[in-house]
Amino acid sequence: MPLPHGRGSISAEGSSAHGPPVLEAAARLRILVNLSRQLAEARTDLDLVFDTVCAHLVSVLGDGCAAFLLLDDNTSLEPVTIRHRDPARRLLLEQLNQARKLRVGEGFTGSVMASGKSLFLADVDAAILDATTLPEYKPYLDQVGVRSMLVVPLAGRSRVHGAFWLTRDPGSPPYTPADRELVEAIADCTAMALDSARIQLEHGDDRRRLAEAASRTARLQQVTAALSSAATPEEVSSVVAHLAVGAMEGVAGSLVLPNESRTELHIRSYIGHTHVPHVVKAFQVLPVTANNPVAISYRERKPFFFSDLISYGAQFPELLASASEAGYEAAAALPLLARGEVLGVLWVRFATPRPFEEEERALMSTMVAQCAQALERSRLYTRAQKAVAQRDEFLSVAAHELRTPLAAMKLQIQSLQRNLSRPPEAEDNKPQLIAKADAVARQVKRLEALVTDLLDLSRLTAGKLALRLEEVDLHELAREVCERMAEEATRAQSPLTIYAESRVRGHWDRARLDQVLSNLLSNALKYGAGGPIDVTLTADSTWVFLSVRDRGIGIPPEDQARIFERFERAVPGRNYSGFGVGLWICKQIIDALGGRIRVESQQGQGSTFEVTLPTKREP
Repeated sequence: MPLPHGRGSISAEGSSAHGPPVLEAAARLRILVNLSRQLAEARTDLDLVFDTVCAHLVSVLGDGCAAFLLLDDNTSLEPVTIRHRDPARRLLLEQLNQARKLRVGEGFTGSVMASGKSLFLADVDAAILDATTLPEYKPYLDQVGVRSMLVVPLAGRSRVHGAFWLTRDPGSPPYTPADRELVEAIADCTAMALDSARIQLEHGDDRRRLAEAASRTARLQQVTAALSSAATPEEVSSVVAHLAVGAMEGVAGSLVLPNESRTELHIRSYIGHTHVPHVVKAFQVLPVTANNPVAISYRERKPFFFSDLISYGAQFPELLASASEAGYEAAAALPLLARGEVLGVLWVRFATPRPFEEEERALMSTMVAQCAQALERSRLYTRAQKAVAQRDEFLSVAAHELRTPLAAMKLQIQSLQRNLSRPPEAEDNKPQLIAKADAVARQVKRLEALVTDLLDLSRLTAGKLALRLEEVDLHELAREVCERMAEEATRAQSPLTIYAESRVRGHWDRARLDQVLSNLLSNALKYGAGGPIDVTLTADSTWVFLSVRDRGIGIPPEDQARIFERFERAVPGRNYSGFGVGLWICKQIIDALGGRIRVESQQGQGSTFEVTLPTKREP
């Protein structure tokens, strides 16, 4: 709807006539009423607001008009609309204002913004004009000139939004106080429209933020519910890859977990990239030391965000081709932290660049924390299941192990009872009775060893291992243990040999070291396949080195770490006797003495258990 024009006013840009200096009050009122209506219809379209006002200001008051809006930095002004009745002069004004942004406090318009008060120059003084005009605007003075000027601030309720700049060229009548009142009234209407538009925009932003927050909460709740019902690591991995990635609005993603030795990262589950399976295969196994965002996130325990391929390629140029082929534009590497430990990394890919604003990062952080907690719960669940299985296996083995010597003892005792119930035996039957008694003694000794292991298992599990430290000659102790086990070595057809320096002393618990040596030699005899067994002792000024070597069945590489765990063994429990706690007890004792124990072995070529002990245990 066009505004009504004042008496004698021009009707459009390009007209050359000006109306009388003072518009009638009724005409000004009609202008304000109709302008207010059009500003209300403009709603939140700020460009339309300014264009509407400036078009009518030029139409009513000529010759040139510009609207400046204060930018978010509160220091610069942007010319959002420039008008002039002469198209050539309008083009000149637009070109000059593109040179640089006007700052608050500069020139006529900047000064009005700073003061918040109107500037009214009915007849512009050439000296003042020349002194105040910025150098960038001097070409306008040289080519056109200024006859009269009005600069009016757009003062809203809480801030000055901008300013109107109006000018009349030489040859046009000057602005009058009535013109100033009209422009100030128009500026007030415009400022109110700007206040209203900003409030609506803020409310719209608030509604958008509330809707986004509700959406984020719903997605988080969905992932949380799915994770709460996932028990095993496999189930959790599936939820993380297939649900959490989607809840983050990712198009693809992978859950990367470390191996047991924490030297490599393996893709446990993934979603997306079905069109480029070779890309997934290329990163299926990743060294922890790799120059890769996933490996770096794992090592440094912090997230990395790549808003676009440019930032990604700047840091990892060698990976840019794979990223481009996979078809993603942004990515994030998110470490899964639980109890101070990095459980793995979630790698999420996005189809379009994204700024990763604070709210999105907060959502991703919360979701990853939920995933980490679920993964930790699944690990605990798996460990509990394994512990129950180990307990059941242990009880089964323990029952078998305890029944075996008891059954043998029962048979030998029954035989002795029968022999003793008969008339006195001849002297030539005495060796037979002695052999039976010796067999009973061996079974009692075996039973005693099993019960000792059970007691040690109970004490060590409860953390009640007590040490009685004294000066010990390890050479002498090794010789005593070998002599004690000589009969068992003979039955196993495994000769025992000690290679030792004359004097190997240290400050240790003699009984516990006896137990360690006995367990290691017992294992060597059990798995040594009838080959010779060597016990070697060496020492330097601070350490003693003990090794027990057999030539037996050996231990597979994948089992060499776990055999020192409780209830673990590298062979079936039914094939070899024992509870599977001997090496675990040895490790607990060696650790308590400040030493180390390790194994070197090859299948079919025997095993060497190496013990390193400090000569004096630190308090």
